[in-house]
Amino acid sequence: MDKKDFLDEKIIEMMNEVEQPPMPVVEEAGVSEEIKPEERTIYTGIKIKGRWVYFEERLLVEDKIMMMVPEEFTEMSEEQAKIKYPSEQRPETILTDDTTAINLMFTYMDEKMDNVEAEQVRDETIGMMCRLNPGIKKQESGVEIVSEKNVAYVEFTNPVMDGKLFNILSFMELDGRTLMISWNCLTKEIKYWKKAVYEMIRSIQILDQINKEGTADE
Repeated sequence: MDKKDFLDEKIIEMMNEVEQPPMPVVEEAGVSEEIKPEERTIYTGIKIKGRWVYFEERLLVEDKIMMMVPEEFTEMSEEQAKIKYPSEQRPETILTDDTTAINLMFTYMDEKMDNVEAEQVRDETIGMMCRLNPGIKKQESGVEIVSEKNVAYVEFTNPVMDGKLFNILSFMELDGRTLMISWNCLTKEIKYWKKAVYEMIRSIQILDQINKEGTADE
Protein backbone atom coordinates (compact mmCIF):
# COMPACT_ATOMS: atom_id res chain seq x y z
CA MET A 1 0.00 0.00 0.00
CA ASP A 2 1.47 3.36 -0.99
CA LYS A 3 1.40 6.46 1.22
CA LYS A 4 -1.67 7.96 -0.51
CA ASP A 5 -3.75 4.78 -0.11
CA PHE A 6 -2.67 4.54 3.54
CA LEU A 7 -3.75 8.12 4.20
CA ASP A 8 -7.05 7.56 2.37
CA GLU A 9 -7.79 4.57 4.62
CA LYS A 10 -7.00 6.54 7.76
CA ILE A 11 -9.21 9.45 6.64
CA ILE A 12 -12.12 7.06 6.02
CA GLU A 13 -11.61 5.47 9.45
CA MET A 14 -11.68 8.89 11.11
CA MET A 15 -14.81 9.88 9.18
CA ASN A 16 -16.53 6.70 10.32
CA GLU A 17 -15.73 7.53 13.94
CA VAL A 18 -16.60 11.22 13.79
CA GLU A 19 -19.69 11.06 11.58
CA GLN A 20 -21.36 8.06 13.20
CA PRO A 21 -24.99 9.12 13.86
CA PRO A 22 -26.94 7.98 16.93
CA MET A 23 -27.68 4.29 16.66
CA PRO A 24 -31.32 3.35 15.96
CA VAL A 25 -33.01 1.66 18.89
CA VAL A 26 -34.75 -1.67 18.38
CA GLU A 27 -37.44 -2.44 20.93
CA GLU A 28 -38.61 -6.00 21.39
CA ALA A 29 -40.54 -7.40 24.32
CA GLY A 30 -39.79 -4.29 26.33
CA VAL A 31 -36.03 -4.56 25.76
CA SER A 32 -34.15 -1.81 23.91
CA GLU A 33 -30.78 -2.31 22.31
CA GLU A 34 -28.65 -0.32 19.93
CA ILE A 35 -27.71 -1.71 16.52
CA LYS A 36 -23.95 -2.10 16.44
CA PRO A 37 -22.08 -1.07 13.24
CA GLU A 38 -21.05 -4.65 12.50
CA GLU A 39 -24.71 -5.75 12.75
CA ARG A 40 -25.95 -3.27 10.17
CA THR A 41 -27.39 -4.71 6.98
CA ILE A 42 -28.99 -3.47 3.78
CA TYR A 43 -32.24 -3.34 5.76
CA THR A 44 -30.87 -0.80 8.25
CA GLY A 45 -28.54 1.11 5.93
CA ILE A 46 -24.77 0.71 5.84
CA LYS A 47 -21.89 3.15 5.83
CA ILE A 48 -19.59 3.02 2.82
CA LYS A 49 -16.52 5.25 2.62
CA GLY A 50 -17.89 7.71 5.16
CA ARG A 51 -21.43 8.05 3.81
CA TRP A 52 -24.69 6.28 4.46
CA VAL A 53 -26.18 4.07 1.75
CA TYR A 54 -29.79 2.99 2.04
CA PHE A 55 -31.57 0.26 0.10
CA GLU A 56 -35.07 -0.31 -1.25
CA GLU A 57 -37.06 -3.11 -2.82
CA ARG A 58 -37.47 -2.91 -6.60
CA LEU A 59 -39.26 -4.94 -9.23
CA LEU A 60 -36.76 -6.19 -11.81
CA VAL A 61 -36.44 -8.57 -14.76
CA GLU A 62 -39.81 -7.91 -16.39
CA ASP A 63 -41.34 -7.56 -12.91
CA LYS A 64 -40.55 -11.21 -12.17
CA ILE A 65 -38.32 -10.69 -9.13
CA MET A 66 -38.16 -8.32 -6.19
CA MET A 67 -34.71 -7.37 -4.88
CA MET A 68 -33.16 -4.91 -2.46
CA VAL A 69 -30.88 -2.45 -4.26
CA PRO A 70 -29.24 0.86 -3.30
CA GLU A 71 -31.77 3.71 -3.44
CA GLU A 72 -29.27 5.88 -5.30
CA PHE A 73 -28.79 3.39 -8.14
CA THR A 74 -30.55 4.35 -11.37
CA GLU A 75 -31.01 2.52 -14.65
CA MET A 76 -28.18 3.28 -17.04
CA SER A 77 -29.34 5.06 -20.17
CA GLU A 78 -29.16 3.26 -23.50
CA GLU A 79 -26.57 5.77 -24.71
CA GLN A 80 -24.31 5.18 -21.70
CA ALA A 81 -24.77 1.40 -21.96
CA LYS A 82 -23.68 1.38 -25.61
CA ILE A 83 -20.49 3.24 -24.68
CA LYS A 84 -19.67 1.17 -21.59
CA TYR A 85 -20.77 -2.17 -23.08
CA PRO A 86 -20.34 -1.82 -26.87
CA SER A 87 -21.30 -5.44 -27.58
CA GLU A 88 -24.88 -5.95 -28.75
CA GLN A 89 -25.07 -8.71 -26.13
CA ARG A 90 -25.03 -6.16 -23.31
CA PRO A 91 -27.23 -6.78 -20.23
CA GLU A 92 -30.93 -5.97 -20.57
CA THR A 93 -30.95 -4.00 -17.31
CA ILE A 94 -28.00 -2.10 -15.81
CA LEU A 95 -28.35 -0.30 -12.49
CA THR A 96 -25.48 2.04 -11.68
CA ASP A 97 -24.28 4.66 -9.23
CA ASP A 98 -23.76 8.30 -10.19
CA THR A 99 -20.23 7.57 -11.44
CA THR A 100 -21.29 4.56 -13.60
CA ALA A 101 -18.27 2.79 -12.07
CA ILE A 102 -20.34 0.47 -9.85
CA ASN A 103 -22.87 -1.65 -11.70
CA LEU A 104 -25.54 -4.26 -11.01
CA MET A 105 -26.73 -6.03 -14.17
CA PHE A 106 -29.41 -8.52 -15.12
CA THR A 107 -29.15 -10.70 -18.23
CA TYR A 108 -31.24 -13.56 -19.59
CA MET A 109 -28.84 -16.02 -21.21
CA ASP A 110 -29.85 -18.11 -24.22
CA GLU A 111 -29.46 -21.39 -22.36
CA LYS A 112 -32.49 -23.06 -20.82
CA MET A 113 -31.81 -24.30 -17.30
CA ASP A 114 -33.26 -26.41 -14.53
CA ASN A 115 -32.77 -25.36 -10.93
CA VAL A 116 -30.27 -28.19 -10.31
CA GLU A 117 -28.08 -27.06 -13.22
CA ALA A 118 -27.08 -23.69 -11.73
CA GLU A 119 -23.58 -24.83 -10.73
CA GLN A 120 -22.96 -26.47 -14.11
CA VAL A 121 -23.97 -23.31 -15.98
CA ARG A 122 -21.73 -21.21 -13.70
CA ASP A 123 -18.72 -23.48 -14.22
CA GLU A 124 -19.19 -23.63 -17.99
CA THR A 125 -19.61 -19.85 -18.23
CA ILE A 126 -16.58 -18.91 -16.13
CA GLY A 127 -14.51 -21.61 -17.86
CA MET A 128 -15.30 -20.14 -21.27
CA MET A 129 -14.60 -16.60 -20.03
CA CYS A 130 -11.19 -17.64 -18.67
CA ARG A 131 -10.28 -19.28 -21.98
CA LEU A 132 -11.24 -16.16 -23.92
CA ASN A 133 -9.57 -13.76 -21.48
CA PRO A 134 -6.41 -15.11 -19.75
CA GLY A 135 -6.38 -11.96 -17.58
CA ILE A 136 -9.36 -13.25 -15.59
CA LYS A 137 -8.41 -14.54 -12.16
CA LYS A 138 -11.07 -16.71 -10.55
CA GLN A 139 -11.67 -16.21 -6.83
CA GLU A 140 -14.31 -17.86 -4.62
CA SER A 141 -17.40 -19.74 -5.78
CA GLY A 142 -20.35 -21.39 -4.09
CA VAL A 143 -24.14 -21.78 -3.96
CA GLU A 144 -26.82 -19.93 -2.01
CA ILE A 145 -30.40 -21.13 -1.64
CA VAL A 146 -32.63 -18.12 -2.27
CA SER A 147 -36.42 -18.28 -2.63
CA GLU A 148 -36.10 -22.06 -3.08
CA LYS A 149 -33.71 -21.52 -5.99
CA ASN A 150 -30.08 -22.58 -6.31
CA VAL A 151 -28.07 -19.43 -6.93
CA ALA A 152 -24.56 -20.40 -8.04
CA TYR A 153 -22.03 -17.60 -7.77
CA VAL A 154 -18.41 -17.01 -8.72
CA GLU A 155 -16.04 -14.12 -8.03
CA PHE A 156 -13.25 -13.06 -10.35
CA THR A 157 -11.02 -10.12 -11.21
CA ASN A 158 -9.97 -8.84 -14.61
CA PRO A 159 -7.73 -5.97 -15.72
CA VAL A 160 -9.28 -2.90 -17.39
CA MET A 161 -7.83 0.35 -18.70
CA ASP A 162 -8.21 2.25 -15.42
CA GLY A 163 -7.30 -0.55 -13.00
CA LYS A 164 -8.77 -3.92 -12.12
CA LEU A 165 -12.43 -4.93 -11.79
CA PHE A 166 -13.90 -7.22 -9.16
CA ASN A 167 -16.87 -9.18 -10.46
CA ILE A 168 -19.51 -11.31 -8.78
CA LEU A 169 -21.62 -13.38 -11.18
CA SER A 170 -24.60 -15.38 -9.98
CA PHE A 171 -26.79 -17.76 -11.97
CA MET A 172 -30.31 -18.93 -11.24
CA GLU A 173 -33.23 -20.52 -13.04
CA LEU A 174 -36.20 -18.26 -13.72
CA ASP A 175 -39.11 -19.47 -15.85
CA GLY A 176 -36.92 -22.27 -17.19
CA ARG A 177 -34.28 -19.82 -18.41
CA THR A 178 -30.84 -18.83 -17.11
CA LEU A 179 -30.79 -15.48 -15.32
CA MET A 180 -27.32 -14.06 -14.73
CA ILE A 181 -26.98 -11.29 -12.14
CA SER A 182 -23.65 -9.46 -12.33
CA TRP A 183 -21.93 -7.01 -10.01
CA ASN A 184 -18.74 -5.16 -10.84
CA CYS A 185 -16.66 -2.39 -9.33
CA LEU A 186 -12.97 -1.57 -9.01
CA THR A 187 -11.13 -4.01 -6.75
CA LYS A 188 -10.33 -1.21 -4.29
CA GLU A 189 -14.08 -0.69 -3.79
CA ILE A 190 -15.21 -4.29 -3.19
CA LYS A 191 -14.24 -4.36 0.49
CA TYR A 192 -16.93 -1.74 1.10
CA TRP A 193 -19.59 -3.51 -0.97
CA LYS A 194 -19.03 -7.27 -0.85
CA LYS A 195 -21.16 -7.99 2.23
CA ALA A 196 -23.98 -5.85 0.82
CA VAL A 197 -23.84 -7.59 -2.59
CA TYR A 198 -24.47 -11.00 -1.04
CA GLU A 199 -27.24 -9.58 1.14
CA MET A 200 -28.84 -8.19 -2.03
CA ILE A 201 -28.66 -11.62 -3.67
CA ARG A 202 -30.24 -13.24 -0.61
CA SER A 203 -33.04 -10.66 -0.69
CA ILE A 204 -34.37 -11.90 -4.06
CA GLN A 205 -38.03 -12.87 -4.07
CA ILE A 206 -39.75 -14.59 -7.00
CA LEU A 207 -43.01 -12.79 -7.73
CA ASP A 208 -44.71 -15.91 -9.08
CA GLN A 209 -44.02 -17.68 -5.78
CA ILE A 210 -45.29 -14.72 -3.76
CA ASN A 211 -48.51 -14.63 -5.81
CA LYS A 212 -49.05 -18.37 -5.38
CA GLU A 213 -48.51 -18.13 -1.63
CA GLY A 214 -50.91 -15.21 -1.43
CA THR A 215 -53.58 -17.16 -3.35
CA ALA A 216 -53.12 -20.19 -1.11
CA ASP A 217 -53.64 -18.09 2.01
CA GLU A 218 -56.95 -16.67 0.76
